[in-house]
Amino acid sequence: MFEDLATAVATWVQANTAWAAPATFLIAFLESFPVISIVVPSTALLLAMGALIGSGLVDPWSVLIACAVGGILGDAAGYWLARLIGPQAIRRRLPRSCWRAYAWSIAVFRRWGWWAVVVGRFIGPMRAVTPLAAGVTGMRNLPFQTANILSALVWAPVVLMPGTVGGWIAQRLGTQPSATALAALAGVAVLLWLGYGRLRPLLTSGVTRSRDSG
Repeated sequence: MFEDLATAVATWVQANTAWAAPATFLIAFLESFPVISIVVPSTALLLAMGALIGSGLVDPWSVLIACAVGGILGDAAGYWLARLIGPQAIRRRLPRSCWRAYAWSIAVFRRWGWWAVVVGRFIGPMRAVTPLAAGVTGMRNLPFQTANILSALVWAPVVLMPGTVGGWIAQRLGTQPSATALAALAGVAVLLWLGYGRLRPLLTSGVTRSRDSG
């Protein structure tokens, strides 16, 4: 289902390239806005947008900027929502599926502060509730927004990169891929897998320690 939606969006953007940046902005905003990112398959859609960049079908800079700005405003909106309605209302309205990630985020904020905003953007379950946790714990606006902006500037190319690499490779494979192209594709896949394997335990253990200490 998610793959079909990503394919449909990519097909529509390919036929309407002038809307590539606005579409990316909306997807990134939804990906960063609390809770909604769990419901909307925004990551798959951003991978599809990256594939269009790699294929040379859309302007990379406008899409990249739109992705970063969408991520910044999505987190900012979640932060101000938490500040506006307060922690009690947040806990009452938060879906049960988000409770554990929300508790982890609170523990991380109590221990890491500014860095929690940066780290939270790159961890799927935490990304959905990090802005809420920042607002609930009373994090001041200026530190939150600086972490929000700086992390989004890194997150945007990172989230688009796998799709971009895939689109670039797919374009060069064509209908009759060469042995060199296949070897390059396999090498990229291995590097991504090894990097993920090394990073995941570090992130998981860090979140677990913060939760236990809180």
